Order: sequence, then C-alpha cells, then structure tokens
Amino acid sequence: MTTAPERPKATRTALLATLAAGGLLLSACGGSSSGADSTTTIEETTTSTSSTSALARTNPCEQLTAANKEELGINEQGDSKELVGAVRCSWTTQNGTLTVALNPEDGIDDLNFSDGEQESYSIASKQGKIVRGSTGMDCTVAVPFDETSSISVGGLVDDIPSSCELAKKAAPMVWKNLSEE
Repeated sequence: MTTAPERPKATRTALLATLAAGGLLLSACGGSSSGADSTTTIEETTTSTSSTSALARTNPCEQLTAANKEELGINEQGDSKELVGAVRCSWTTQNGTLTVALNPEDGIDDLNFSDGEQESYSIASKQGKIVRGSTGMDCTVAVPFDETSSISVGGLVDDIPSSCELAKKAAPMVWKNLSEE
C-alpha cells in the first residue's frame, strides 16, 4: 500500500487561511442587500478616503502664492515640520509669524483649542471657528476640509487683535489655493 507524502503542517495552515480569506472576500461581494445601499457605502468611503489622502499629500508651504506672500509681508521660504500628525509650514512676516497646518486625520472638532476663546468663523461657505489666545498671543482660523480633516491658519504677532488680523487675512488665500489643487 502506497501512502501519499505528508505535507508540512505550516503549508496546510497557510492554504486554509488563504481559502478562508478568499471565501470572506467572495461573501462580501455577494449577498442580498440592495444595490443602492452598497453603492452609497462605496461612494462615501471612496470620497472620504480620497479627500483625506489628497490633503495628506499636500505641501502646506505651497499654499501661498508669490502675490499672497507679498501682500502678507513674507520675504522667505516657509519652514515645514510635522507635528502631532499635522504637516505645518511657518513663515516670518514683517510683524510676526504665520503658520498653515494641514490636518489630514483631524476634523475641526478633533483639534484642541481648549485654552482659547472660540467663536464661529466661515471661509467660502465652510463653517469653522476662530480661536483667540489658545497659546498666548496667537490667533487661529480653523475650517473643515471634509468631515475627517481640517486646515488651520495661525497668526502670532505682539497682541491677539494683530494676530487675528494676520490669520483672517491669510486664511482665505490658503483656502482658495487649496481649492484650486
């Protein structure tokens, strides 16, 4: 009597895992749910993923044009850094510092402005907020990019009103440039 050679146990385990995963994929593609629900879910997932990915691939230092920089009194290249999941770019202006932060994984409600005075503020029909004095004399305009990501434009000058003036002047410029990409 001839016996078949025994396959190693690791090979059988890998084969079973592969077959099980394939079965799960096939069962996920089929099913009795209506086509409308399935299509809606796919579109929502695709839209959210692609917009977040787009923001994650965007360089904040490229969000001000040469004309914008001239209007804001910026004479230098921006300094880019990643900090707590956000990519930031800072410029020294004639009066202080301007910072643009792209938050690809933090919606506007996820940003920590607990120490500042907040009020509603909108840019191009996007409802956001302006935060005064969250870390001293700074002022930040924050608007949602989508449900799960946001942009922040901060000014830091000698006093809060001047910081807010800088942030409010730069924020629409940044938003316009982001919208055109």
